[in-house]
Amino acid sequence: MAAAARRQHVHAHAQGHDSRRPLPRDNLEIRSDPGKGRGIFATAPIAEGLLIEAAPVIIVPAAECALLDRTILHDYYFAWGGEPDSASGGAGSGAVALGLVALCNHSRRPRARVRCNVARGTLDLVALVPIAAGDEVTIDYNCPLWFAAQD
Repeated sequence: MAAAARRQHVHAHAQGHDSRRPLPRDNLEIRSDPGKGRGIFATAPIAEGLLIEAAPVIIVPAAECALLDRTILHDYYFAWGGEPDSASGGAGSGAVALGLVALCNHSRRPRARVRCNVARGTLDLVALVPIAAGDEVTIDYNCPLWFAAQD
């Protein structure tokens, strides 16, 4: 499975916001970081525990993940949970996110985490700490990196 596919997952609770509803898209923007390339940045403060995004996914069967590893999508897909032969894609499956979560850069001190929401068919991006306007929304890929980490 691709290194990017091993990104961590999290369960968190939000205060002051319905944690099951993602933030409006106008609270996030795609910007370029000179050292990391494109990334996701907050345009307004984000509270700890908040569901930042619930990105729908395309499930990739485990047998096809090796094919993704030979493409540019290697850097952008996630591990997906599930039991073998289940409707969720099965153990070892991958998930291509159809949202901003796929553009989150790695950090050893992440501001957010990703969790598989098999029941809803989403990858949920959840704030681990308060994120100030202008800060990058980063995650820990939790795998051997194929690049030099910037922080």
